[in-house]
Amino acid sequence: MRAPAVLAALALAQPAGADEPTARDAFETELRAAIVANGDVIANALAGPTQMQRHIQNDLSLLEQLAPDLLAGHTIALFTAVDCETCAAAAKELTAVTKRYDITFIQHDLSHPQPARWAAALGLTDAPFYVLPEIILNGHMPPIVLDKHLTPTTD
Repeated sequence: MRAPAVLAALALAQPAGADEPTARDAFETELRAAIVANGDVIANALAGPTQMQRHIQNDLSLLEQLAPDLLAGHTIALFTAVDCETCAAAAKELTAVTKRYDITFIQHDLSHPQPARWAAALGLTDAPFYVLPEIILNGHMPPIVLDKHLTPTTD
């Protein structure tokens, strides 16, 4: 996000009296120097959406691949760990939320081999975290956040 702002500021910022040849030449020299000095930022800004879309698509493909086994027919999977301080609260709150929506969740303990492999594939190590068919929520989520992801949106 920084690069578009830099480009816009540089493109719009002109010194007072930019119509004068010497002032305009100085401005163009400064602009050229700023672009050269920040070329990586500019290149990332131009490639950013494509690169970000690729990451998003890779994550969604991975979720699509893992979901049948990981969710096992449930709407949400909650990953917990034995030594996790907030995991019990997360499970209790998720129980209440899923009852409200008349859906089910499955709980996976990271001390077991298969859940640990799924977590590693997803790049997650700290419990709790939630997996839904199209999103991962990392960390203990308050019920209001879970509600947001379970409430259908109208476009």
